[in-house]
Amino acid sequence: MTLFRFFKIASMVVVIGFAVSACSSGTVVSSDSGPTISQAQLEPYNGPKKRIAVKAFDFKAARGHGKVGEGMSAMLADALFNSGRFIVLEREHVKDVIEEQDFGASGRVKKETAAAIGEIEGAELLIRGSVIQFEPNCRGGSLILLSAKTACVAINLRIVDAKTGRVVNATTVEGTSSQSGVGLIFATDSLPIGLGAWSRTPMEKALRNTIEAAVHHIAKSKI
Repeated sequence: MTLFRFFKIASMVVVIGFAVSACSSGTVVSSDSGPTISQAQLEPYNGPKKRIAVKAFDFKAARGHGKVGEGMSAMLADALFNSGRFIVLEREHVKDVIEEQDFGASGRVKKETAAAIGEIEGAELLIRGSVIQFEPNCRGGSLILLSAKTACVAINLRIVDAKTGRVVNATTVEGTSSQSGVGLIFATDSLPIGLGAWSRTPMEKALRNTIEAAVHHIAKSKI
C-alpha cells in the first residue's frame, strides 16, 4: 500500500467517524447531580456547609478575552453547588434578586407571594480568581495521522474571609487536556457564554479539569 493511499484511507475513517457522531447526537440533558431546589432552600444557615460566593474572574492571560474569566467563574459556581459541599450564593446577578424583592414591596404583588426584603444571605467566603494561562495549543507533536495538541489553562485562586477581608488561602490551579477523565464536572454540561467557541475541543477538557481541580482544592482547604 502506498503512503498516499494510506493517508487517504485514514482521512476517510476520520470523516466517517465524525459523521456517525453527528448523526447519533440528540437532546442532551445536563447533569442534575446537585441538591434539589427544596433541599437547597432548606440548607441550615449555620450548618457544616460554608456559604460561599464566586466573583467574576479577572483575565490576565496573553491569549483569549475577558469573557473567558466570566465563563470560568460561572463554571466554578455551578461545580461548587453540584459538589454538595457548599451553600452557593448568587452574586453576579444579585441585582435581579433585589429587583424582584423591590417589586414585591411595591404593592403590585400579592402579599403572600412577594419575596421578603432582608432575607438575602451573606457569604462567609468569597472566591476570587485570575485566569493567567489560556493556551489552546501549549504543547503538540506530530503523529502518523494527526497532530496531537494539548490545551492548557491556569488560574490564580484566592479564598477571602468575608468577615475580615483577609485572604485565607491562595493557590494556582492548572488543567490540561492531556489529564485523565473528569469527575465532579460532567461532560454533558454545556459551556457558559464566552466559552462556547471551545466546545468539544481540547480546550474544553482543559477548562473542565481546571475547574474540577479548583473544587477539590476549595473543598479540602481548612477554612
